[in-house]
Amino acid sequence: MAEKTKLGKLCKERMLEEVLGSFKLHPDFIITSYMGSSVSELESLRRGLKKTRSDYMVVKNSILKVAFEKMKLAEEVNKIESGMGISFSGDDIVATCKTVATFAKDHNKFKIKGAVIDGKPVTADKVKELANLPSRQVLLTRVVVGMKSPITGFVNILSGVLRKFVYCVDAIKTKKSMSA
Repeated sequence: MAEKTKLGKLCKERMLEEVLGSFKLHPDFIITSYMGSSVSELESLRRGLKKTRSDYMVVKNSILKVAFEKMKLAEEVNKIESGMGISFSGDDIVATCKTVATFAKDHNKFKIKGAVIDGKPVTADKVKELANLPSRQVLLTRVVVGMKSPITGFVNILSGVLRKFVYCVDAIKTKKSMSA
């Protein structure tokens, strides 16, 4: 019997190490409740997240509580209930939020409980707001266009001044050739 408890404790320690390692690799993550969702539904979520270089892991509640306490995220411990899963974000947290929020919208039993972004706890409503933002690529394009616009305007103004100068010189040339 003592060997069984040692094995159970060792197993839980390994699970905790794995979860903490995932949190270290992916500091931005979304906390979800998956109770009532089928395995095939969660697999479709994982496939969707894989496109954004993100991952989804089902975590035992007791392990998750200890992990949050070790990470000094005591506020997040209150969100733990029933079956919990963590969506670890890849490069783009907005893309991860979009994928998880879309899945939650399509599957009523799947709930977003909150998130941790840049080391700070975030509410489920903020995750949904992030999901409504344009993608990172669209935002970067808007920034570049915004930076390019004044430069383009300046170039157009300069070309207009040059164009008027050329017209003026051409008019003087035409007038001199007519009078000569």
